[in-house]
Amino acid sequence: MKTILGAVIALALITPAFGGGKDPDAGVPQYNVKSQTDFVGTIVKVREVPAGEAFAGTHLTMLAKGENIDVFLGPTDFIKLMAMPLKAGLKDVGITGSKVKFEGNDLVLARELRIEKTVISLRDETGFPNWLWGARNGISTGF
Repeated sequence: MKTILGAVIALALITPAFGGGKDPDAGVPQYNVKSQTDFVGTIVKVREVPAGEAFAGTHLTMLAKGENIDVFLGPTDFIKLMAMPLKAGLKDVGITGSKVKFEGNDLVLARELRIEKTVISLRDETGFPNWLWGARNGISTGF
């Protein structure tokens, strides 16, 4: 209960930062541990969704299991802080995340990113974003 309340408060605090009067996060699916998936694939494309849109930040298009999979990693500034070498053609990239439906398409909300022997934790075990850790703990993160 405390975790859910913290997530709701953090979301309420960061939503105005997306601006524009309309709430880009309205109706946006949330991380669900019951829909967790794990796969390894090749990065086909790295793209940034601009601020003001739902799931603004860094996305990967991954080729895995014979299909293209859209993966949301997190806010671009947070991902850049991790200094991961994300580029098209990178093979054997592991993703653990929650598979959700967004605007009629599958989207994986990444919890963990694995490249070679490096593992980046993007969310905790419950799916709470690590880029909001400070907000949940009363510390300003800048994200």
